[in-house]
Amino acid sequence: MSKEKRPIMNVNKHPDPAWWVSYSAGTLSAPFTAVLQAHLAVCPACRKQLQMADNVGAALMAASAHAEELATADDLPPSEIGHQTDEPVEWARSNVLDTSEFTDRYIGMHLDGLDWIRAGRGLRVCRLGDAGSHSMWVIRAEPNTVLPEHSHNGSELTLVVKGSYFCEDRIYGVGEIEDADEGTLHQPVVTSGEECICIAAVEGPLRFKQWVPRLTQRFVGI
Repeated sequence: MSKEKRPIMNVNKHPDPAWWVSYSAGTLSAPFTAVLQAHLAVCPACRKQLQMADNVGAALMAASAHAEELATADDLPPSEIGHQTDEPVEWARSNVLDTSEFTDRYIGMHLDGLDWIRAGRGLRVCRLGDAGSHSMWVIRAEPNTVLPEHSHNGSELTLVVKGSYFCEDRIYGVGEIEDADEGTLHQPVVTSGEECICIAAVEGPLRFKQWVPRLTQRFVGI
């Protein structure tokens, strides 16, 4: 029996290319790394961006090694002889997930069994984990749900794993990422077709403009 082919996704919303430089260097926290890994599996364009970042990093390391070879031991302070700096972690490309595998890993077949917190009408959230000031959330919203308007204390990457939502004139579908930061003020609205489920990597707490979401934030923690 032939293996069923996965549908090709039309992925048009991507993270800023600077993310791939940090990803290649291994300097990102686990929440942001996981979201980017899932996006990589369905986005050939970003896989090319990552390959470019890998190539640049390799060239810089080679140039640095060549410069060190030109320096003699007499040029170095005694304490530097034999010292080797720590190299950045290389993320295994085999760990790149497709979106369905990513959902299975963090949500599995027990979506309704997660420790959901109601965060508003038609909106539930669940905290999946933390890494310092960075956290990972799964966000589940009913069709036509309007999320609270908010800004950010740092970076936020939101990956759509089911359904879609729009902000202003942009619609984000499955496999696509919304890249937000301190300068972003937005209010996502879920489309009418089906519920929307997203995985978000968030740096620091969100900033809500209205007092009701700010009050809810004390209990939700996002």
